[in-house]
Amino acid sequence: MNTSQLECFVQVAQSLSFRRAAEELHLSQPTVSKQISSLEAELGGALFVRTTRQVLLTSLGESFLRDAQEILRLTYAAGERARRQATGDDLVIAYSDANELMRLEPVLDRLRREREGFHVSLRQGPRDSNITLLTREQVDVVMGFKTPSLVQGGICFKPLATNGLSCIVRVDSPLATLNEIGPKEVEGLPQVLCLPPSLRRRGSVAQEDLPSSGVGTTTHCATSSEAYCLVDSGFGYALIPSIYTMPDPFHKVLPWRGHSKATYGFYHRTGAREGIVPLFARVAEEVYAHPTYARPLPETWIP
Repeated sequence: MNTSQLECFVQVAQSLSFRRAAEELHLSQPTVSKQISSLEAELGGALFVRTTRQVLLTSLGESFLRDAQEILRLTYAAGERARRQATGDDLVIAYSDANELMRLEPVLDRLRREREGFHVSLRQGPRDSNITLLTREQVDVVMGFKTPSLVQGGICFKPLATNGLSCIVRVDSPLATLNEIGPKEVEGLPQVLCLPPSLRRRGSVAQEDLPSSGVGTTTHCATSSEAYCLVDSGFGYALIPSIYTMPDPFHKVLPWRGHSKATYGFYHRTGAREGIVPLFARVAEEVYAHPTYARPLPETWIP
């Protein structure tokens, strides 16, 4: 039994799809099937019931899933502890969008000043993948917007800011003459949407506050850097979380009219009561609440 077999088994068990598991693991579907078959041979029984329409766990698969997840968690955690001992890292932070680093910078600066010999590692990736790293103890905190369904199974969320949406336009755009903007002003215009999945889910952002997807041309992107690039390339205005905005001489940041708000903060494990994570929580809360440290970006920037 090895970690490759267990990773394939856990991924198939969670998605109930060999194809989706292969995509998530960046493997071919035959490779995943081979790993599962070899694991079943070692265990002496079938882990899945496979038909042309669905994949289901057997009773053996259901009982073994908890053990497999725990084995992987312990394996990853042991490897991470060894890596940190070798590199001297105190804190590993996962984030999704590069512009989040602007807000993190004053937090890390204070931590460096308050804790002698403080070391940090930063890892960028999709939020849900980052949460998986958190459950495996491969990262300490995951920055992002709150999704209630993730606050369970040993995962906590620490709120830092209530965030709205901002509209990014080029300074030579007619929209740059406005002080705020909403769906009426952009009706029929091409748009770029950079909204994390947690903001697009029901209850996070009111649907009526967003432009209609049937009006104009909509381009979706994964990061704010992509959004700025598309705006500069003439694909229209960009709608992104305010915390991702980046003031510069070439764009104007307009507050999005409406009442859509989402809670931004970080996820951490419930057992992290001692050490660097509580210190990070205290400093981050102070920094995000204090305008001098947080260096908040203006709602409206005029060149």
